[in-house]
Amino acid sequence: MEAGGHSVRVNVHARDFWCEGYVIVPRPGGYKGRVLDLLNENTRFVALTEVLLHRTGAGALEDPVAYDVLLVRIDAIEFVVPLD
Repeated sequence: MEAGGHSVRVNVHARDFWCEGYVIVPRPGGYKGRVLDLLNENTRFVALTEVLLHRTGAGALEDPVAYDVLLVRIDAIEFVVPLD
C-alpha cells in the first residue's frame, strides 16, 4: 500500500477477460478517493495487484491465472466493479 492511499478490491472486465484484484486509490474518502477518480486520471494503464485473471475468449475453459501485478490499458476496460 502506498502512503496516503488505500487498496480497493475490484473486478475489471474487458472484451477477452475479466479479473479480480486490488487498485490503490490515492486518497481515502473525499476528493480522489473513489475508483472512478483513479480511472479518470490522465494515464494509459491501471495497475492491479494480487490479480486472478479469467479468460472469456477462446481460452475460457482454462483455469484462472494468478499474477502479482497486472497493468491493464484504460481503453481496453469495458467496466469496473468496486467490491469493497
